[in-house]
Amino acid sequence: MKSNQRIASIDCGSNSIKYRQYRWQKSNILVLEDTKRLKIRLGSNAFSRDGLIENDVVSAIVGGFEQLVRRARSNSASIVRAVGTSALRSAGNAKKVCEILRRDTGIEITVLSGKEEAGLLKYVQLKRSYRKNKCLVVDIGGGSTEFYHAGAANEFIGSVNLGAVRVMENRDMASDWNCLKSLLVELNHESIETVLGVGANARIAVRLSGAGNASSASLADLKIAEANLTGVSVEELSRVFSLSVDRAELVPHAIKIWTMILGRLPNANLYASKWNLCDGVIQQWLIDNNFSTCQILLDAPTE
Repeated sequence: MKSNQRIASIDCGSNSIKYRQYRWQKSNILVLEDTKRLKIRLGSNAFSRDGLIENDVVSAIVGGFEQLVRRARSNSASIVRAVGTSALRSAGNAKKVCEILRRDTGIEITVLSGKEEAGLLKYVQLKRSYRKNKCLVVDIGGGSTEFYHAGAANEFIGSVNLGAVRVMENRDMASDWNCLKSLLVELNHESIETVLGVGANARIAVRLSGAGNASSASLADLKIAEANLTGVSVEELSRVFSLSVDRAELVPHAIKIWTMILGRLPNANLYASKWNLCDGVIQQWLIDNNFSTCQILLDAPTE
């Protein structure tokens, strides 16, 4: 790639559509320079009983993609990669939605399997203080939760159909929670010291659970935060912590999942990363197109 060439990535998620744009600085450095988040919730339709994304939501998705494509083109982004995650995996009309997006916006969207989505977590950039073989990377999204752990002998990659939107909409089942428990049993519990959460659900959980400016949250912290949220309205949570309403209403449900995870990992605390699935999409694309693994400088303000 040429110096200063720009590329972009779109994550069509269950609670929102996220956009990130990067500038190629030199041989193995990408600089994050623009982000955008669109409040379009696919999960409420996709996780419903009939599992179909309704026409008004499809129109909103198309309009959102058109907006992001214009943003990418105006910023001279020469490549735009797009993926769909849990909501599009679940929706009965996902193929039709993807065809409409390709026809109306020219963007080809790849619907990732849960394992493919979890596999992208291997690109999360770890701080030097985190020991790789003692760090479990976790992404709690709207519709699913993904896991990645690089052990001494092999990789652990997992995905379960538990996410904050799915739980809020009462579309989670006992079998989903049992699947999460079984997945965590496969890990060497004693060896995990760091649960590194990616995405807003991790950053908000640490912010609400940590004391003062704490950079991490323990299981005890999460339990206290969970208890303190009882009876707190979405509006108050949104106001006090400066969260958008669509994020605030997911907080108790995401913390419930974090509490379950840390409850099975007795020696671990939760930390949060600025990394985003969009970053992994771009890093995988670079490798697939014979570029070397790159570092992404995540200094741009994120929405």
